[in-house]
Amino acid sequence: MDPYGKDFLNEEKHSDGWGTLLIRVGNASTLYHRSVKAIFMDDAVGIIRGGFLSGINNDDAVLMMMHARAASIGTPINVFSTHPVRAETRNGFELYMIHNGSFYRDDIAKEIGIDKDYTARFNDTYIANLALARRIKNDITKDDLSWLLKFVRTGANLGMALVRDDLITLIVGSYYRAFDDNKRVFRERYYRLYQCELPGGLLYASSTVIDYYKPGFVSNCRALSNGEYHKYYIHGDGIIEFIESWRF
Repeated sequence: MDPYGKDFLNEEKHSDGWGTLLIRVGNASTLYHRSVKAIFMDDAVGIIRGGFLSGINNDDAVLMMMHARAASIGTPINVFSTHPVRAETRNGFELYMIHNGSFYRDDIAKEIGIDKDYTARFNDTYIANLALARRIKNDITKDDLSWLLKFVRTGANLGMALVRDDLITLIVGSYYRAFDDNKRVFRERYYRLYQCELPGGLLYASSTVIDYYKPGFVSNCRALSNGEYHKYYIHGDGIIEFIESWRF
């Protein structure tokens, strides 16, 4: 249930599929799961715990991305459009993306030369990730993200993971188009993204998770500014290195 989504977009339930990516860094162990079932109708806890977490040790470094989808009106509901979406770069690396908001899908497709029939099968997040994967080389740069953000229709709260053999680039942040209208307060609440501390690591989570569900295992949460993104390197030995903060 998403009270902020109900107030802003009249979307009360994230019922259009869910997905997760878990990577045991340095161990080449990965769980990538997507389903068109609503997360509250599926055994999400069992899938994650039994399929992956049961084999994790306390000193393992783990990257986890998770998303419950509320599809925009008129967008496809299929497993390909369920987040995290996946694409392969020109160098053979894997690029994963979770996204809240919307892009101008057809404009992205036109710029990179994807035909309309192909584009229509997928949602905007899939096409955005595919386009970004075709653009980047060995890493995700600020210029790459700036290029993607010019196609934002409503918002781009993003989590992106570029996975190589011994290094993961993680980009996470919040951006939405601000308008001085009667939805201004609701828009800010809906797109608010938090950075929180948890034992042994960090959590970035939506306002719905932090404000509404109030997980007891997090502390020192702060809201990111509109247009603020963070870049990390997660090394094969498990070391997490903060690289820089970007503002757009």
